[in-house]
Amino acid sequence: MKIFLLAAAMTLLQASGFTQPSDGAAQTVDSLMSPSNVALKGLLGKALDLSEHGRLRSLPGWNNGALITMFTPEARSRNITTDWYGEHAGKWMYATALATIRTGDDSLKALLLRTADFLVRNQEPDGYMGSYSPALRITNAASKQHKKSWDVWGLSCTVLGLLEVNARLHDEHCLEAAKKIGELFLKTFGEGAADITDYGTRYGYSATVALDPVVMLYRATGDRRYLDLAQRIMREADKKEGLRLTAAMAAGRDLETVADGKAYQIIWNLLGVAKLYAVTGDPAYLRTVEAAWKNVHDHHLTITGGPWGGIGKHKECFNSREFWSPYGFVETCSIMSWMQLNRYLLQLTGEAKYSEEIEKSAYNALLGAQLPDGQLWTYHSFTNGRKHPANFNDCCPSSGAMALEELSEVAYTRRRGGIACNVYSAGSLTTVFGSTAVKLQEETGYPFEGNIRLSVTPSAAVRFPLYLRIPAWTSGAQVTVNGKAVDTAAPKAGTYYTIDRQWKKGDVVDLLLPMPLRVEEQPEFAVMPQGKEDLYRVNWFALQRGPLVYASDGLVEGKDREMNFKVGAGQIGKFVKEDGDNKYVFSPPGEKPVVFRPFYEAGGREAGTWRLTWMQYGID
Repeated sequence: MKIFLLAAAMTLLQASGFTQPSDGAAQTVDSLMSPSNVALKGLLGKALDLSEHGRLRSLPGWNNGALITMFTPEARSRNITTDWYGEHAGKWMYATALATIRTGDDSLKALLLRTADFLVRNQEPDGYMGSYSPALRITNAASKQHKKSWDVWGLSCTVLGLLEVNARLHDEHCLEAAKKIGELFLKTFGEGAADITDYGTRYGYSATVALDPVVMLYRATGDRRYLDLAQRIMREADKKEGLRLTAAMAAGRDLETVADGKAYQIIWNLLGVAKLYAVTGDPAYLRTVEAAWKNVHDHHLTITGGPWGGIGKHKECFNSREFWSPYGFVETCSIMSWMQLNRYLLQLTGEAKYSEEIEKSAYNALLGAQLPDGQLWTYHSFTNGRKHPANFNDCCPSSGAMALEELSEVAYTRRRGGIACNVYSAGSLTTVFGSTAVKLQEETGYPFEGNIRLSVTPSAAVRFPLYLRIPAWTSGAQVTVNGKAVDTAAPKAGTYYTIDRQWKKGDVVDLLLPMPLRVEEQPEFAVMPQGKEDLYRVNWFALQRGPLVYASDGLVEGKDREMNFKVGAGQIGKFVKEDGDNKYVFSPPGEKPVVFRPFYEAGGREAGTWRLTWMQYGID
């Protein structure tokens, strides 16, 4: 038992992401759980199982191993393109390292270590571990292709993957390989060397994402040179015309104005800034990230939780914050990066709004982007649109798998000597408090039902606080311990409810979260330039219940993606009835009924099926 407790405690520390001491480091609130201590069941568990037995096990062998063998010297020498396919190996290692310790599966572990070893053996003496030919890679300062290059991007993904394998499986060969790439970054972009914003697409913003792995190298090694490089990257981005993230957020400008507004790159950069705040404690970094988070949250999220854009511009770039459309493009990579940013901000602050966003994205946008074979994902999802699978080697399937695997370590976190319940799902947690082992068993039909039962089983009586997230969408939540109300104060929506007591075997916490159907109404409009009157206005509505967003089960009457239902504002709910099997039927007067199912399964989850989340309404 003592060996188990020590191993569990060490795994918990390694998983937190905040293990390396640093002068001036920020004080953090939450520590992540190791996936080896968490078992997610229900919808999330099924999605994880699909991904593990689908994409994670098949990627190294896909197309004769093309996404791995591209890292051999022979394949590199033939690559004269500036493509981004080199990101897959790093993302796959990252996700598979998490899956390996989550499942404890020896065959998956062997596949991971075998593949990682192959990649490490093909690293070049100067540390290069990318997929580009010598004429194009970042080590060739004379190349004229750097502004079109994804070389730094791919190397950044590889560093993160190698560091994750080492952190989870203690493979020091992977750590040494990551450090060699770090040395290459230092030599290429350190003081007196090249400006990293002159490399990569999007005004250099596909290269400045190196901020994230550089900070993580500092975390893993304590080498101050990495911290200096991270701060240099920030300075260079902040002085580059077209970037200047810090100035843009301080001035209240929209993220659309940063670089070319591409959501994935911007949010990954924000994650790097958040990590830089964590190691330096400089509040200016946190202010920048929080302002940007608010900008995305208030103006650039779909109802399902994904950052959207692409109407009248590049498919993956933010639209203007004054504009809204039900047909926006949501890149699965952007869903992943948004969830990662919220996960890190939850660690830094412990605020419920961040776990709320993680859960909303997970149960709607993320699951809605996964196809049932476990291998393919959508590239772009639409609240109103068809479900199209990406190619296997497109970026988004690897990002979707990463986002899924990160859910286990954030569903529960360690907070102020206790446990925080952040994302609700059937499942369990095992952890330790001192020398006392504790198991938390969660029984629930969530996200379809709001009854959550938590059984607490310590190996001996132990005191700790339990933090229960009360979603912002509920009202009248109730909490009991062993059938009795804890106190007279009603749990407040949008916060955590704390139960601080001595726990003993057999204790049961029941959390009731009422889930009334909610109707969201949203106007789409444009104002005439000559005055304040509308050039046009279309009213839309959508249905939500609990954390789930609902969508029509196909096209209206099997053929129409738009129909103006003659129902007045505030009257939609009168014509919506629950119809079993987790579906609702909208039956407006004089029209054929429309069936709504949860967004993730509407249309049957198959490729080519339609989902209409937003419907028109209004009496002409």
